[in-house]
Amino acid sequence: MRCKHCDAKLAAHDIWCVNCGRQTQIVNKDLSACTSLKRTWEKYKSVKGGNVPAAAVVLILGLLPVAVLLIALHSFGYLDLVNLKTAGALIVHLLAIGLGVCVFIPVFMIPFKPVCADPGYSLKWKDVLAAFRSYPRYLALAAACVVYYILIYLICFGLPNFGSDPILRLVWIVLLNYFAAIALPVPVLMERLNVNALQALKISYKNMHAVRWQIFLLALILAVLNALALLILIVPLLVTVPFTWYAIRDYTDRLLEFELLRPEK
Repeated sequence: MRCKHCDAKLAAHDIWCVNCGRQTQIVNKDLSACTSLKRTWEKYKSVKGGNVPAAAVVLILGLLPVAVLLIALHSFGYLDLVNLKTAGALIVHLLAIGLGVCVFIPVFMIPFKPVCADPGYSLKWKDVLAAFRSYPRYLALAAACVVYYILIYLICFGLPNFGSDPILRLVWIVLLNYFAAIALPVPVLMERLNVNALQALKISYKNMHAVRWQIFLLALILAVLNALALLILIVPLLVTVPFTWYAIRDYTDRLLEFELLRPEK
């Protein structure tokens, strides 16, 4: 392979040209999020029905409790953050929302353990239940995400009677999406590299800057896909949720294959 800018000879997995320093075509070609999604779907579509029971377990134990929790919080006014009058009340409301949701977020991550243990595309509901032994590991990741969200909310939206610059609303959107691009491969990194949540977040942040836009695109496509499935009477989630696990696993494995992500020494 040769660099399209200076025609220098490159190794098969060179992300950057050793001669001119520019990014090679590998990112948009071999590490394309869309290409990876298509590849995963071709392998998944013929066995998607076998994943329905496992997806049902996750939706019953994860999505349903979150929906009930949000309804309860809304009933007690905890979701109404705009009209709070004191900083203490805002922090209490954010913690109530964050801690409540944090308990159930790991349910959606736990299947990554059996998904990473088997290279195939069929997941049994018994495997999901057995993987609940890893709940504390994923709870730590969920807690880190919640803490990050609370911090950027307080910074970008300000406190009651001490508002922030309106431009920070746009910064909040950027920070939220940027963190999504960092966190998406973290559950797979935790399993593949046998590291904890904070170590995996650090590895992801330091090593995958070259493919950050591809990761964000993958996250965006999967988010839209699951959002549409949720709107269509929830049933399609039984197909899209397992597909999400496999898509994230396959793309992260692709990055590891290209030696893009490496654990700290």
